[in-house]
Amino acid sequence: MVPIVLQFLLLLLTLVSIRNWFLIIKAQSLTPVFELNPERTTSELSPPVLLALLWICYQVVASLNPPPPAPLELNQIIQSCLILLALTGILLLILTMVSWKSLGQLGFRLDQIPTQLRDGALGFLLAPLPVILLLVATHPFRSEETLHPLLQLLRSAPGVVAIGWVFLSAIVVAPLFEELLYRVLLQSWLEGFLTPLRAIIVSSLIFSLVHGFPDSIPLFPLAFLLGTLYYYRRSYIANVFMHALFNAINFALALAGDEMPG
Repeated sequence: MVPIVLQFLLLLLTLVSIRNWFLIIKAQSLTPVFELNPERTTSELSPPVLLALLWICYQVVASLNPPPPAPLELNQIIQSCLILLALTGILLLILTMVSWKSLGQLGFRLDQIPTQLRDGALGFLLAPLPVILLLVATHPFRSEETLHPLLQLLRSAPGVVAIGWVFLSAIVVAPLFEELLYRVLLQSWLEGFLTPLRAIIVSSLIFSLVHGFPDSIPLFPLAFLLGTLYYYRRSYIANVFMHALFNAINFALALAGDEMPG
């Protein structure tokens, strides 16, 4: 029963995604979905940006030289969550110290929270169509060995504790850390010397690359939409919410025995 409900929900999301893409193509712009927020700034090559670039370089190198496949253990997820939460806190603290006056223009706004959440939801509703199309295209390259480690853990040890930590890792920690890293720090820095479109493409390619093949291919349109949302709305909350919604659908499908890239 649950898989049928989830499949119906995924079909509904895909239909809504098709409708939104039709409106965008008809208008030949993203105006029907997002309004451009003029309150914006770009990041300079400051300490938090340097730390973000170092971490990204480390992740890119690791993705190009992946270790031999090995089962992921629960204690590794717990350690990863704690490390990423600590890094998020450190980056936010340093960013606050060096860019206090421009935090709002970088996306850290506490006004109009419902509007920011709506923007994130609208961005999420654009993602199913391109992601599913590329997911189908990369199906021949998928196997049990290529599953995301979190999904492998859910299948091998589907206990309450494991489910709770995977939920925290995928739906809370990952969106908080990755949107700070790839959009607020990397993309806003790239926008300082690249056109907005090129900045979005470069940050999206890097985001996709670190997730490994074959997930990197269907994840590119998600990353591109996240980058576009950040450029138009300059809202960290909207980006985190959109990212969390996507991972939540993936999490629910994984529990039901199916999966999307996460």
